[in-house]
Amino acid sequence: MITDLEDNWYCLIEELEKGNVIPIVGPELLEIPDGPDGVSALLYDLVARELAARYNHASEEKISGAWSLHNCVAALLASGQVNVDKLRRAAAKTIDTLSATCPLPKALQTLAAIDAFDLYVSLTCDPLLFRSLQNEDPSAESFAFGIRSDTNSHPLDIPAKPRGKICYQLLGSAENLLDFAIHEGDVLEYLYRLQSEQTRSIKNLLGRLRSSNLLFIGCHLPDWVGRSLLRVVNEDPLLSKAKQEFMTDFEGDPSLATFLSRFSPNSLVFPGSQTEFVEELAKRWQTWRLANPRAGDQRAALKPAPATEGPMIFISYASQNADAARSIADQLLALGAGDVWLDKKKLRGGDDWSNKLDQAIGSCDYFLPLLSSEADERREGVFWEEWVTALERAKRVADTFLLPTLIDPTPDSRNNYQRVGKELGTERFWNLHLLNAPQGTFDDKAGSDLTECFERFRRH
Repeated sequence: MITDLEDNWYCLIEELEKGNVIPIVGPELLEIPDGPDGVSALLYDLVARELAARYNHASEEKISGAWSLHNCVAALLASGQVNVDKLRRAAAKTIDTLSATCPLPKALQTLAAIDAFDLYVSLTCDPLLFRSLQNEDPSAESFAFGIRSDTNSHPLDIPAKPRGKICYQLLGSAENLLDFAIHEGDVLEYLYRLQSEQTRSIKNLLGRLRSSNLLFIGCHLPDWVGRSLLRVVNEDPLLSKAKQEFMTDFEGDPSLATFLSRFSPNSLVFPGSQTEFVEELAKRWQTWRLANPRAGDQRAALKPAPATEGPMIFISYASQNADAARSIADQLLALGAGDVWLDKKKLRGGDDWSNKLDQAIGSCDYFLPLLSSEADERREGVFWEEWVTALERAKRVADTFLLPTLIDPTPDSRNNYQRVGKELGTERFWNLHLLNAPQGTFDDKAGSDLTECFERFRRH
């Protein structure tokens, strides 16, 4: 067991050296040194108890532990005493009051001081993590995911080029009053939105989460939340993924621990309390930093590049045109595209697109079909399905979405097509501005048009 634990520590420090770990901070790290009775207490225990007292909820059952607020709200809702939005406002006010007056948890301050991290993701809705980051970095910024656009006036996504450390609240912020999770139903809705229609609004964040190793600290996740969250932040199935998760205190839910041992072999667990873990982590990292004083620049160079602000482009082509498609993908990136979907994967940037065809086409900014004699000869092919899906979506897009590109050596070859431009609605391609890329190389006019198109996209 000791050897296994040391192996886990070795793997974690090795990834920290590369600057490729994001801490996911849970409610058990919010231990307030001096609670109302002069003893330490978890912030959300205090919030739950105040809400229970306010609404005369006599039972203290489950009004303690990592997710005590969620348990308390569920009990209050079951009693029928108060509606959920009234509870949300009361919880927000209580969290704001307690957070403003309580000292910062020591573990949060220690974690914030570790220079291997630049992005911190919180599963809580209070400002304590952000305050801890501000103490270390005055340029730190705070962002929160939201599902009610009318109550969230801040950007949902993190910037491609951050000014300093970032705190991201994945389940919303109490600052938004009605846009944060206070019970399990809320958590389910936030996780659903994270992987459905709102993924386009957080492409930088999901890109970082899906390309980085994750360190879960003090989360004490229920089984169903743990499984769902792990799948959201991994593009590949858990059983075959290459990236790692490092986890503290995952013995709390035996079902989740069993699931991880069977289906997520790259999830490494550290026993003991979360506060002890943070202290040990800081100690080991400091030891490594002293031994490698010039490693900061090297780690920065090794960090994955954030997703750019350029558009996402889906290239669709017949398999015979694969070489031309790859050449065009390289040219698109050089012309200012942010991400390119090609061969069921993107060439660079945040990995925030699903492998499912409809979701990928539904998420891209532009759809670029390669029109060719080879494609015209194909009676059947996946690209036909892609074209039909894109043509349907184009009906809902107000401006440019389709970028049909002819790759035959001569433009007049299209006059001999028997299928492309005549079947399944593809005749619309001929009514649009046609880009020319003979044998996979954009001509000067097409290159200029695309550059202008991408610049216009960035301005909007």
